[in-house]
Amino acid sequence: MRVTVLFGGQLAEAAGVHREELELPEGSSLADLLGELGRIHGPRLTSAMAGRVLVLVNGRSAEPSRAGEVRLSDGDFVSILPPVSGGLT
Repeated sequence: MRVTVLFGGQLAEAAGVHREELELPEGSSLADLLGELGRIHGPRLTSAMAGRVLVLVNGRSAEPSRAGEVRLSDGDFVSILPPVSGGLT
């Protein structure tokens, strides 16, 4: 199955791409995807994702700590974004 991944902010910098498509075996989980991304992009991305990140699957929040429970499907769109901070003062 094919899954599209969007990286935001410093995660895109660590991965060297803003967006990519990956082929994964049918029945893969979000944990499988995150592991594959670490394998492809190495320790720089793994380290950048070690802190708190926001993960969305098809626009819906997915808790990284429960990534093994989130099953992916062909055509899914996964966004991995750094935490948002700041605001108006």
